[in-house]
Amino acid sequence: MPVPTDPRTPRQRIADQLAAARRRLVDTHLSRAQRAEVADRIHDLQEQARRIGA
Repeated sequence: MPVPTDPRTPRQRIADQLAAARRRLVDTHLSRAQRAEVADRIHDLQEQARRIGA
């Protein structure tokens, strides 16, 4: 069975993930712990973007 491939570049994938994480952070129904997790994810994605030059 063929493995599906993602046509997006690594830069595009990180940008999409960052946008989704930022949208989730705006959600008013998140607990403090969930907000911290999302903020950590955003920080990690920003570091990845910085490393690849995005």
